[in-house]
Amino acid sequence: MIGIITLYYKNYNIGGLLQAYALQKVLSNLNIESEQVRVWHYKREYITFKNKVSRKICHIIKNPIKEAKVTINNSNLKKRRKLIQDELLVREKLMEQFMDKIPHSNEVYDIYNISESLRLYNGYIVGSDQIWNDDYISQDYMKINMLSFVPNAILKMSYAASIGKHNNFKEWFINDLDYLKKFDAISVREKTANAFLKNRKIESTVTLDPTLLLEKDEWNKFVNKEKLECKSPYVFTYFLGKDKENRIIAEKTAKRNNLSIVNFAHAINYFRDEDKDYGDYKIVEYSPDDFINYIANAKIIITDSFHAAVFSIIFNKEFWVVPRLDDSGISSMNSRLSDLLEIYGMQERYIKTREDVENKNMYKKINYDDVNKHLNEQRKDSIEFIVNSIHKQTN
Repeated sequence: MIGIITLYYKNYNIGGLLQAYALQKVLSNLNIESEQVRVWHYKREYITFKNKVSRKICHIIKNPIKEAKVTINNSNLKKRRKLIQDELLVREKLMEQFMDKIPHSNEVYDIYNISESLRLYNGYIVGSDQIWNDDYISQDYMKINMLSFVPNAILKMSYAASIGKHNNFKEWFINDLDYLKKFDAISVREKTANAFLKNRKIESTVTLDPTLLLEKDEWNKFVNKEKLECKSPYVFTYFLGKDKENRIIAEKTAKRNNLSIVNFAHAINYFRDEDKDYGDYKIVEYSPDDFINYIANAKIIITDSFHAAVFSIIFNKEFWVVPRLDDSGISSMNSRLSDLLEIYGMQERYIKTREDVENKNMYKKINYDDVNKHLNEQRKDSIEFIVNSIHKQTN
């Protein structure tokens, strides 16, 4: 039995859950028994009220302006979550139902009992997702994701692991990279991660995101047109960023094509002003199943999300990618998305401004013959990496 460690347990993120589902499914198709290891990746803090106040005072003294901004931001997030609290609770329940579809360990592990999992598994795969991002994962839990607890005689490998950035690494993270040198095989999701590890004399292979390993027929089990709230042809939008310009681009595109707009609103798990009056169908209560279903049945997809673009490609849909702005108004279009478009020769599917809607040939169809050919080749190489890595260690 292979244990998979990724950001799966209590992860209310559509892309994170879909990649977790996909990797386990691929292994099952290869007759490799596996399950998700339920790991609590979030730091538990047991601090008294007195210590909490003391810590707050220290932060204020050290950087009063930054601490004031953090306090205001945290207060705003709580208020914004409360505005759609009931809908978010339904969404989380739907996410948990999807989690339960994925084979997983009975036990929940953390830094104190992870070694107990060794009696259950004869190998471990870490990935995909940003399991090696030191902004999200503390040092103790990063050691789990780097399999520091696993003896050398047991399979240790990664699949499409992501570091999630290319600079400003914590010193402990750089030091702990030595754990990766004991892996039997390493694959990463981004070219930047591959180059970063190579500079530290750690060899890796760039492989596909797990969701791309499954063909359309495998994802079709989640497609059911009868479950759609919108019965007319539509543009599907899914925005993680706050940019109102992207909503205007979608409105102009929908109008030009005489389509309705279905928007998966407040995707970042709190209320967004930009989504309040946007879209003909504002859907807040949704699951990964719904995400796939609405993309598969859409006429056009407009998104700033990597996995929305991925599933657009899987279902051979017409789609457009827009920039993503974070809450500070800074562009945060990640390299995964730009790399995805470049790999498949789809750079023209990137819309920067609403003027592009007028200037680009929005009616031009994607030539999926070439895209599918390239994807099938990459899929074959990525699956071969999995098979060869596992068999090399077990034989």
